[in-house]
Amino acid sequence: MRYILVLVFLLLGCGKALADESVTIFVKETSYSVNSSDEELSSAELESKLKKLKFSLVTLDVDYCAGPVMVAEVYVALATANPSVKDVHLKASGSHQQSKCKNV
Repeated sequence: MRYILVLVFLLLGCGKALADESVTIFVKETSYSVNSSDEELSSAELESKLKKLKFSLVTLDVDYCAGPVMVAEVYVALATANPSVKDVHLKASGSHQQSKCKNV
């Protein structure tokens, strides 16, 4: 019975470690969010949040309305917070209709 409990704790610990290895950053038109959080962050807040997380893989989910400065700020925050990031994947999201963008 003791061995089963040890195995269960090991599996839970491995699952937590694997979950922390990957992070998704949502690049919106005027703010950022991390993973499934609804908290909207500025670039400085994003950098401090990333410093608290352990990860090596990043997915950038870039909204259609996000400008190039927003994307550049994410790369700066990543380089400052975790320079050992192994891989960054880009993913596009949002509507392509300009009327939905506020900063056109």
